Amino acid sequence: MVVDNADGEVLALECNCIHADNNPLQHAEQVGIRVAMARLHAKRPREVGTPVEQYYKNPLFMAPGTAPEDFINRGCTLYNTFDPCGMCAVTLLVCYMKRIAYLFDNPQFTTVYNDMRQYFRGRESLKEPLALLEDGDDTPLRKGSRLIRVMREKVKHLEESGTPLMTTVDRYRDELQQAAVLLIETEIDHLSTSGEERERNVRTLHGIKRLCNIN
Repeated sequence: MVVDNADGEVLALECNCIHADNNPLQHAEQVGIRVAMARLHAKRPREVGTPVEQYYKNPLFMAPGTAPEDFINRGCTLYNTFDPCGMCAVTLLVCYMKRIAYLFDNPQFTTVYNDMRQYFRGRESLKEPLALLEDGDDTPLRKGSRLIRVMREKVKHLEESGTPLMTTVDRYRDELQQAAVLLIETEIDHLSTSGEERERNVRTLHGIKRLCNIN
């Protein structure tokens, strides 16, 4: 999923299409980036006189700033199931994605993004595991955080026992069904943010539900 940090719009919500398209390049990140880019071209078109290189370095996925809040409020974030593979890590650097947040570690590619940043200089970008809410009130969001913690442990255990990382989540049909129910149950009142951040989060929640065909 690609989200515009500036206003919370969900620019793309895509999945892996390798088998559907018979194309090894169709990782979810690749598909999502292209869908999001098309939306951004319409949303923030290149102004007359602006060089293409300058256009894609800032008005699309990137925005200047290295303070912690800049990675939440500026540019775009790609939310990913796994820590991106080598191909997708490089693609995200090439297109100047501001922030990448992922659910599950991918030990095989842990260092690729940061290693390649030394080659792709000038990227004010960040890659990090998705932060989870602390345990507390029994809201859908906190239940979701607990569910993700459980799945992280199970994915790690499965991989250590020899299951290929990309197929670990296939073992968790029940947990994924629980996640779907939690998404359906999540309402605006469950959001803990306020002000402009809350407005962005409301738009993101509505965007996710719309793209998942949830009324």
